[in-house]
Amino acid sequence: MWKAIYDKDWALVERHLAPVFVGAGPRGETLDRASWIEYWKQAQVQDFSMGEFSSQPDGTDMVSTYDLHLTGKETGQAALTRGLRIVSVWQELKGGWVLTSQSATPIL
Repeated sequence: MWKAIYDKDWALVERHLAPVFVGAGPRGETLDRASWIEYWKQAQVQDFSMGEFSSQPDGTDMVSTYDLHLTGKETGQAALTRGLRIVSVWQELKGGWVLTSQSATPIL
């Protein structure tokens, strides 16, 4: 998913995002599918890395937690580097995995 965001491959991002997706952004905002995609388009991710990755299966779902470090630039703003703690739930479907929910909490 993050590679597709980095590559600005929005069609691939949309294929891996559930139609009923719900998320919480790093400022506490609630995001639906469309606003989550728009949020990451605006972030203009220039670099990213992931660490401390953990996944726990739960039937057809997978709960993943990890640290995401990224550099981006929101439209008209200076470059931004931040660390986020991500909790996401993925669901396995016939066509592959889709992201159903995600929360992003700033790492202080």
